Amino acid sequence: MRVRVSKTARRDLDAIFDYWARRASPDIAGQLIYSIKDRFQVLADSPEIGREARETAPGIRVFPAGKYLIYYRKVHGVLHIQQILHGARDQARAFRKD
Repeated sequence: MRVRVSKTARRDLDAIFDYWARRASPDIAGQLIYSIKDRFQVLADSPEIGREARETAPGIRVFPAGKYLIYYRKVHGVLHIQQILHGARDQARAFRKD
């Protein structure tokens, strides 16, 4: 299955990288981004493994990647990565419905 990463999710990944590059190191930030992106293929292979995120938006599923949560939906054979949020955030408030 093909994977499409939204602009919002790409901005999320950039922000996660920037935060951890400043807080720890660019190498650690890069490893974290790689581990999150590695989950994209897992989701493409088995899109039903995430739980439904009804409280966030209809048709959206969520799957953990360490302390982060990947929000996605499957549409016509394409896995759309919608957003990536830290698990400690108020998910319903932070989720962007674009």
